[in-house]
Amino acid sequence: MTARQDDRYAFDGLPLGPVDPGTSVIVTGPVLDGARELGLRLLRCDDGDCGVVIIAADSGAATTAEDFERYGGTFDRNRVGVVDCAQDGREPPADCVSAVGTPADLTGIGIEYSGHYERLYAAGYERVRTGILTVTPLLVYSEDVRPVYRFLNTVTGRIDTAGGVGACVVDPKAHDEQVVESLVQCFDGRIHVRSGDEGLELRVDGLPDQPTDWTAVDPAA
Repeated sequence: MTARQDDRYAFDGLPLGPVDPGTSVIVTGPVLDGARELGLRLLRCDDGDCGVVIIAADSGAATTAEDFERYGGTFDRNRVGVVDCAQDGREPPADCVSAVGTPADLTGIGIEYSGHYERLYAAGYERVRTGILTVTPLLVYSEDVRPVYRFLNTVTGRIDTAGGVGACVVDPKAHDEQVVESLVQCFDGRIHVRSGDEGLELRVDGLPDQPTDWTAVDPAA
């Protein structure tokens, strides 16, 4: 997708260059060693002119909202929507949260995701960041990778059409390598994450003007 320079999505506080509207990335690495943190930081909108939709599959909406703010985001109910697939028993933080009974209900998740996207777009937020945190529960509840692949392909297709940006997190050690490689095909690029000697590090495959060598990530502000 062609875009003017000022239309591109930037990632403040991260050693990443801006990306064109319509770009989706998969973040791979140990969830407890920074991959989930990075996924949330990719959703941060410092300029206040974009919306955020989070598919929360590994933690409930309340925990996800707290983590989003811990890593620099602002949980503004007017421009954030959460599809809560985990429902950990805590009270949802706002009425911008919708619940799906199980991570196995990919159709229901897709419907709720579309509803949040359309609500934000109708409110004037034409630039929307999408996060899937994380894809592991979707895979665990699915009989095989194919339904999850189709679901991710549909989500990234919408992101491309609408000119948004997306980030999906997966721990490659939790799944067969072939499964992970299948999922990677749904995305424009891949961000590898690891815990290095000085803290979180990343490198990028598949996207231009991004660090291809391991690069240190500053702690979240």
